[in-house]
Amino acid sequence: MKGLIRKYREKPFEDRLVLRATLGLCFSAVLTTGKFVIGILTDVNLCIIAVYTCAILLAKLQCVRGAKGSAPARRNVLTAVFLLFASVVYSAFMGSMAFTRRSHGDYSLIYVLFLATIAFCELGFSIAGIFRTADRGYQYLDIKIIDFCIAAIALLTAQIAILNYTTVPDVDMYNSFVGMGVGILIAVCAVYILIAPRVGIVGRERQTFILRDGEKNDLIDMKKTAVTLMLCRSAVYGSYIYTAEIRGPFLDGKIGRTATLWKRMPVALKVVCCILSEILVFVWLFGSAVFFFRSMNLPKKLQKKLECCGFEQIAESQISVPYSA
Repeated sequence: MKGLIRKYREKPFEDRLVLRATLGLCFSAVLTTGKFVIGILTDVNLCIIAVYTCAILLAKLQCVRGAKGSAPARRNVLTAVFLLFASVVYSAFMGSMAFTRRSHGDYSLIYVLFLATIAFCELGFSIAGIFRTADRGYQYLDIKIIDFCIAAIALLTAQIAILNYTTVPDVDMYNSFVGMGVGILIAVCAVYILIAPRVGIVGRERQTFILRDGEKNDLIDMKKTAVTLMLCRSAVYGSYIYTAEIRGPFLDGKIGRTATLWKRMPVALKVVCCILSEILVFVWLFGSAVFFFRSMNLPKKLQKKLECCGFEQIAESQISVPYSA
């Protein structure tokens, strides 16, 4: 057992992530199959739950296969399709709560607290995973985005249990609207997964240019040895910058990102944010969406900016000296 643990720890982060996702898929597939069989025999609602859960698991499976090198572009599209299908089924299922009364279990306080604790832990781990995988490739990031969607569903399940425990009036209507909101959130994640490789910078960080028309260049002092250009500024989510070495007429550099507010934040403030995560997560998501649209297709924006100053983008192979920054 110690040998297996040691081998696991020696694996790269990406391999460990794929291994955990694979084991989680196997376990969840067994549970989902059980829900579907029981649903056929007893309750159609369990069948519906099994259907959208299965769609989410299929989306995650496509991420795992893509991370292993099996047609990543095709897997990315299938991931988005399965996740979008899951969002439609989940939204319809939760929306039906507004029109049909369902029997609610008699939950104890311990059970409610247990559900809430698990949901918040899942949410926290998924958000942390998104931060850790943001620059490691879209297949790895997509796995954590799907984990976030699963955590959002778990959080809503905990909310339903809490409201039932506190006997809030019109609980079905309230849960229905929040559930449809979660379904829309999952749909947004699906759309992001679909378009992110086309407009993001992962895999396109390296950008090389040559100065063709010096008279147009009023942006960069070519007598210096290096230059840094601000592409998209954000004190919270980290600014995107282009840092390049100057060698004669060549600019050879990479698009990078400065530290986020979370990384710069003291531990005490991080604890406060974790306590208030159920509120702050939606503010963070809204701001993250705004920043995503602001920073869409930065390599193309950089290219246009430099072309206006007399530069032309070239292939990396056209520079003999490699980038060392």
